[in-house]
Formats: sequence, structure tokens, C-alpha cells
Amino acid sequence: MLGQSVPPEEFVLVCDGPLNESLDRVIEDFESRYPEQFKVVRLPENKGLAGALNEGLKACTCPWIARMDSDDIALPDRIERQFEIAEKRGAGLLSGTVGEFATSQLGEEEEVPVERFQALLASGSLALRSLPSEDQEIRKFSRKRNPMNHPSVLMQKEAVEKVGGYDTRYPYFEDYDLWLRMLKAGTVAANVIDPVLLMRADDGLYERRGGKEYRAYMKAFRKRMWKENDCSFREYVSSVCIRNLVAVAPSGMRKKFYGKVLRK
Repeated sequence: MLGQSVPPEEFVLVCDGPLNESLDRVIEDFESRYPEQFKVVRLPENKGLAGALNEGLKACTCPWIARMDSDDIALPDRIERQFEIAEKRGAGLLSGTVGEFATSQLGEEEEVPVERFQALLASGSLALRSLPSEDQEIRKFSRKRNPMNHPSVLMQKEAVEKVGGYDTRYPYFEDYDLWLRMLKAGTVAANVIDPVLLMRADDGLYERRGGKEYRAYMKAFRKRMWKENDCSFREYVSSVCIRNLVAVAPSGMRKKFYGKVLRK
């Protein structure tokens, strides 16, 4: 993010609970090198994704917030391209296509330059999660699937605060819930068609999308969508049935489903 063609005015880093010594040293190094930009929010105990993100939102002072996870790679012109579309379409909520990579694709290198990721992207060997690009298409898509790629989101702080930020009642779906509320409040959405970010997608990603806990939260969230008129009863039943089957499948089969059906 510090190498973006449109660099951030501030960098808010949320540490969701205590970290290990090596991570603390890395953070301290960046704080000393960029004292004007870096704001480190240290939470004494793990609050979960929604809770940590809400703490980060409080610390942000800029009108726009670009979000990503610590192990993802933002392509150098990500923010520039998102701002261009935001200005053209009057959008307050944007993301873009995400390329998924596995650690095994990188060899044994500890630090991998962005150019290496771009080469992987150009080779066509990465699974791509593409989304509709126009506001009306995004709203229609949102009735069945998450219309934004959370790791690559750029959003107006005012629009997020208007709807109350992330809701901690929906683990695994806190981002999806936020987008639905922002869309309902009138926020214009858009997506960049080309990849803007590369995301690590090892086996753990697919393991987390299964099991009894995940299925329970999935059903509760989908029911909330139906009750709030974000989908029809038919869409609710269909979605729960399909996702329940995927969630009870072995992790390897779930990985193949995501790769073959939900990715390009």
C-alpha cells in the first residue's frame, strides 16, 4: 500500500489481540520510518473481524478508507483505478477483481516482489473472483452472493458510519451485511473489472467455510436477508440448501467447487 501510485495519507493498522515478537518488530520498524502516516491500534484481546474493523474505522480520519488484510498484495495502481471509477460514477462503495494465489506457487522466497505476483497474474494461473461492475447489476447480484471482494474494498467513511459500521452479530458475513445496508441506504456501488489485489487462498480458507458453526451463522444471516427483504423466500431457501451442501462437503471438494464454479 505504501507503494501505490496514489499513496495513503494515513495507514491504520489494527492488531486484533497480542502479536508475536517478530511481528511487533516489523510494526515498530514501520512506525519509526513513517511516523507521520502510521497509526497502530492495539487491542488487548481478540475482538474478531467485525470488532477489529470497527476500531480501525474510529481511528481513520480521511474521507475514504481502503481496506485489505495483512497477507494480501495490492497491485500498485489499485487505489488510482478505484478513485477514477468512483469519480466517474459517483460511487461510495467499490472493490475489484481479486486473484487468488497459494503459497506453493511462490517457492521458498521469504519476500516476493510485486512483479512476481503480476507475472503469476499474467500467466493465467490464478483463480479470479470477478464481480458485476455497475450499480444495478451489483444490487441484483447481492440477492444471491456477496457483491464486493472485502480485501479490496474502497469506501466512503461517511457512508459506512451512516449505517453503523460492521455488525458483530454475523461472523463470516459481517462484510456482506454491511454492503447490503449501504446499498439500501442509497450508496452507489461499483467494481473494477480488472484485478486490483492478490489474495492468499491456501487450504485454511476453504476449511473455514465449512463445519457446524459456519453453517449456523450462514443460515442466520440468510434468514436476516429474507426478513429484511434483501432476497425473496425462494432465494433464501435455495441459497441455504446450496450453501449447506457445500459446507458439509469435505474441504478438498469444497475447494474444487469454489475453483470450478465460483471462480474464473
